[in-house]
Amino acid sequence: MCHILFLAPFMGLVLFWVLPLEQAIVFYSLIVVACGILLWLIWRDRRKPVATGVEGMIGDNAEVIGNKNGIWKVGVRGELWDAVCRGDLSAGQTVKITGVERTKLLVEAVNPAATAGETIQSEK
Repeated sequence: MCHILFLAPFMGLVLFWVLPLEQAIVFYSLIVVACGILLWLIWRDRRKPVATGVEGMIGDNAEVIGNKNGIWKVGVRGELWDAVCRGDLSAGQTVKITGVERTKLLVEAVNPAATAGETIQSEK
């Protein structure tokens, strides 16, 4: 679709051979403006962050369900996922998803009490 929008102004040059100059300029201007607006809308839409799939989960919070056979299980968006974390986790703890490695989520612990304490100490 967007390829046609790139080619439309070039194909519109045919108007200059078919129509009188004044009419060709008006129609060609309309074609260029319409293509420009549509291309801008497509460009703006493609710059939005991913909201679906595994890539859309990065940055979300998940809840630790438990540890089974050395693999952490976390619940996110109503699904259970295997998770890998560098630190220690406990059931019911909130973690932040930092990445995806095949079928495992890379997570890090979210500890609001520690971050609040660090903020108070840094202000002193």
